[in-house]
Amino acid sequence: MKRASPLLALVVLIVVVVVVAWVVTAVITGDGLWFVPVFSAQASSFELYWDGEHVLLEVGSPGYELLDAAVRQDLARVKGFPGQVGLSDATLERLYAEGRLLVVYYDQPARIHSWYHFVASRVYYIPLSGYHAQQSRVFNAGRGALELRSIAHIMAAAEAVARQEGWVP
Repeated sequence: MKRASPLLALVVLIVVVVVVAWVVTAVITGDGLWFVPVFSAQASSFELYWDGEHVLLEVGSPGYELLDAAVRQDLARVKGFPGQVGLSDATLERLYAEGRLLVVYYDQPARIHSWYHFVASRVYYIPLSGYHAQQSRVFNAGRGALELRSIAHIMAAAEAVARQEGWVP
C-alpha cells in the first residue's frame, strides 16, 4: 500500500484552510468577493455641495467622468472599519449648508468589497471637509462607515468641478 506524501498532505491542508477562511469571511461580510480590491460600479449621478453651493452632475455633464473615475479609484482602497461611527443628521445638514460633501447615486446597490460587513447601497456620502474627511470615510445610505486609504482623487476631482462652477478661484 502506497502512503500519501507529506507534501501532498500539506498542500491539501493549506487549500482546506484557505477555502474555509474564504467561506467564513464571505458569510460574515455577505460578499463572496470581499478580497477583490476593485470598485467598478458607474454612478448614475453626483450631488456636490461646496461651501453653500450645490450642483447635480449626471452622465454627460461636465465633470461627471472625472468624479466617476476618482470615486471608482478611491472606493477600491478600503483601509478599515471604524466601528460605531456614523453620520448624524446634524453633521449631514452642516455639510449640506456650509461644508463640502459628495453624494454618489447608483441605479442598483453598489458594493464596496472589503473584509467588513458593509451593506451595498444606492447612495454613498463622502464628506470632503471636517473630521470625517480627515479620516477618509465613506458612508452608505444607512450611514454606516468605512475608512478608505485616501480620498485624495475624489477631493481633487471635486475641487476641479467646484473650479469649473466658479466656486473656487
